[in-house]
Amino acid sequence: MRIDIHSHLMSVAFLEHLQGRDALPAAVRDGTGYIAHCAPGLSLPYRAPILSVEAKLADMDAAGIELAVLSHGLPGPAMLGGAQADDWAVRINDELAAITAAHPGRFGGWANLGFGDPSRTIAEADRCLDQLGLAGFQVWSNIGGRPLDDPGVLPVLEHIADRGAAIHLHPAPPPGQQELAPATMLGFAFPVDTSLAVLRLIGAGLFDRGPVIIAAHLGGVLPWLRERIGLWGYTIPPLRGQPPPARPGGQYLDRLYVDTVGYGAAPLEYCYAQLGADRMLFGTDHPYATPSLPQDLVERVPCTHAEREQILAGNAQRLLRLEAAAAGRA
Repeated sequence: MRIDIHSHLMSVAFLEHLQGRDALPAAVRDGTGYIAHCAPGLSLPYRAPILSVEAKLADMDAAGIELAVLSHGLPGPAMLGGAQADDWAVRINDELAAITAAHPGRFGGWANLGFGDPSRTIAEADRCLDQLGLAGFQVWSNIGGRPLDDPGVLPVLEHIADRGAAIHLHPAPPPGQQELAPATMLGFAFPVDTSLAVLRLIGAGLFDRGPVIIAAHLGGVLPWLRERIGLWGYTIPPLRGQPPPARPGGQYLDRLYVDTVGYGAAPLEYCYAQLGADRMLFGTDHPYATPSLPQDLVERVPCTHAEREQILAGNAQRLLRLEAAAAGRA
C-alpha cells in the first residue's frame, strides 16, 4: 500500500476570494486556472490537478497511490491574518472534510489553522480532531512572517502536541528575503526555513512534550547538520533568562519525522541512515515539481521489504488519524 502524506489540493473558493486584493496574497484568473501571488517575486500557477479532485484521483491511480493526505498549497489562509484567517481556515477545513467523506478510503486531510486569534485557533483544532476527523495539521514554517515560537502561535502547537495529533511542517516564504529568484526561494530558502522552524520549536521546549512533527522535504537541511547542531548544543550556553535544554539538540532531532519528498538518491539514503525507516513517511508533493521522482527514489532505498512498507504506508497508519479512511478502503 502507498499513502502519500504530502499531496496538495487548492480551495477554488479561496482563490476566488483572493481575486482583486491590493495586498499579498492575491490571485488572478489565468485561462483554465489561477495565478496566486504568494510573496514578493513568488507567484504560482494553479490549474488541474491541484484544483480538481477527479484529476487528483486519476493521477493517484496512475501512480499506484491508494490514499493521499491532502493539504492546501500556498497561499494558506493564515497569510490573511486576523479574523479573515480564522474564517477561511474553518471554511477550507469544511471543504476538506466533505472531500474525504465523499471519497472514503482515498483521502485524508491536513487541517488548516488561521492563527488569527489563539483561542479560536485552538477551538478549531479541537473541532478538526473531534468532529471533522482530519488526519492532523499542516503548519507553515512561519505564520505570515511570525516564527512558530511566537507567543500567538506556540500555545496552539503545544495544545496540538498535548492532543497527540500530528503536524506536517511545510515551508513558507521566509521573512526578510524579498525578491529572491523563485528557483532559489523554492529550492533553497523553503527547506532552510523549515529547518529553522524545527530548531525554534526545540528551543521553545515543544519537543519535550513528545510531538509528532513531520518536517517536509527530508527535514530540510537538518539531517545533514545533525552532528554540528548537537556539537554546538554542548559547547554554547543558552541565552540569558532561558533554561538549558533537557538534552542536546542532536538528541531532539532523533525525535523528528520527515517526509520523503526529495529529488536525489543520495539525500534520501542519507536521511534513512541518519533517522531510520520508522521516522520517514512517503510523500510526493503532488502536483508540484516532479511528483513521480520521490516515489521512484523510495523504491531504490537500500532497506528491507518491511522497512519499505513502513515508509510507504505503515508509519502514516501509525501516526495519523487514518482509521476511517483505511476502513473505507477495505
